[in-house]
Amino acid sequence: MGTDTKTVESGRWKTAVAAVLGLYAVGLVLAEAVLQAGAILATALALALAVTKRLRLEKDVRAFVLASVALCAWQLLSPAVALLTGAATKWPRGARYGQALDTVAAAAVACIGTLGVPWLMLGSLIAGGWLLAAALGFFQHRVPWPWEPPKFTKLNLARLHENFGTEENPRYAAGGFFFHRLKFAHGAIAVLGPALAVIGRSKVTRRRVLAGVMVLGLLLSIYGAFARAALGAALGVCVLALLLLLRGTARKAGLGVAVALVAVVLLTPAWRERFGKALDNLFGSGERSLAMSVGWRLVREHPWVGVGFGNHKPAALATQAETGITDLLATDSHNLWLTAWAETGLVGLVLLATMHFLLARALVRRHRAGSIPATGALLSFVGFHVLALVHYLPFHPSVHLSFMLIWGLGLCGYSQDSQESVKSA
Repeated sequence: MGTDTKTVESGRWKTAVAAVLGLYAVGLVLAEAVLQAGAILATALALALAVTKRLRLEKDVRAFVLASVALCAWQLLSPAVALLTGAATKWPRGARYGQALDTVAAAAVACIGTLGVPWLMLGSLIAGGWLLAAALGFFQHRVPWPWEPPKFTKLNLARLHENFGTEENPRYAAGGFFFHRLKFAHGAIAVLGPALAVIGRSKVTRRRVLAGVMVLGLLLSIYGAFARAALGAALGVCVLALLLLLRGTARKAGLGVAVALVAVVLLTPAWRERFGKALDNLFGSGERSLAMSVGWRLVREHPWVGVGFGNHKPAALATQAETGITDLLATDSHNLWLTAWAETGLVGLVLLATMHFLLARALVRRHRAGSIPATGALLSFVGFHVLALVHYLPFHPSVHLSFMLIWGLGLCGYSQDSQESVKSA
């Protein structure tokens, strides 16, 4: 009787895990609120597993989880420290402050994944959802939005009708179900890694073909969103995957496709114009250069504890009279590490670096053991850090939490042989 009870109870936990991960996967393409709900439920479920002593983690995963919790705790505490030291004059906005909880999302997924991951269900939801989003996004790229977006997107038709092409051949920045083009394009980088890993490592031809179609859809999504950094990161991740996972004719064919895509981009007038402005934007008198210069100023003024997590905007706006920083640019320093240093000081910067180092080490170990999810997460990790050089991705939860899901799944146990036997059964 006791054994039966334990079996039923174990089944309920596994069902809860499958439901939470399924909701999280749907959020990747549907809406930011759904994505946040999935992450919050995953965190709550991980806490429940820890409290009931059902949590069994491998040593390297446990180290990553502890580092994530430590960083989250410091982010939550840092505004109070900033107030005490005079580095800040007020508490950060609730929504921005709450983004600290996103920090533990990957750790939460890795924790609940110890009970089992419904790989086939998640793969179907993510692949099917992103292919639909890519189709919608490419339609939006060619046709101006005829409907008013939902109010929670905080976008208006004038912004969505901005022409990124020419007057004779207008093109609009696509955003898929998210509407927001940068959330759409940067989120695509998170999913690109697993799709490339399936192409390079799966033993099932149908899955490799589907993954190839998905990679094409993701690249078209980024192309249609006119996101320069995302396109550069995507091409870099694709080339890395080709060099890492393929050999011979397959590698040469893939590299040929990559070169062809670059040629198509360079032949597009709107893209040539955007790339022409990129260097000035970053190293000249452009927006990113200004935002980074203000970030460095905050670092010099408060190097040890920062201005408090979520307080970058009010701290940056306090320099507006001297620097000319705008309300939009003041949100962050347009760089992951610089923003983290400005907000959480050297303490937060070290904790962030530790968390990412431990994550990379754990993923590399599993990649070498042949785990497809770990290989995909590792490729996404590289893409994330390329983007992080010119974007503070945690500011957009839909982007940050997308990467967190992929990274957390990469730390979960996976055996391709067992997946094949389940499929054949």
